[in-house]
Amino acid sequence: MKQFKVFGYPVLIGASRKSMIYNLLNVSANEALNGTSIINTIALLKQTNILRVHDIKEAVECIKLTNMTLKSNK
Repeated sequence: MKQFKVFGYPVLIGASRKSMIYNLLNVSANEALNGTSIINTIALLKQTNILRVHDIKEAVECIKLTNMTLKSNK
């Protein structure tokens, strides 16, 4: 994501329930929420601006917790 930031545009990631997650975890797409939340958190830590998600409540929780963590590290 660092490479995309050089263009000066917001970076969007859409990892929600993708096969790369559920295949690696050996679960179904419906069971991939935890993996999706982890990928979203990593993306936020790497300064992604926009998350495209299916599970809004869980994504908002990721955003809140990540923002709290980043603020406490300053």
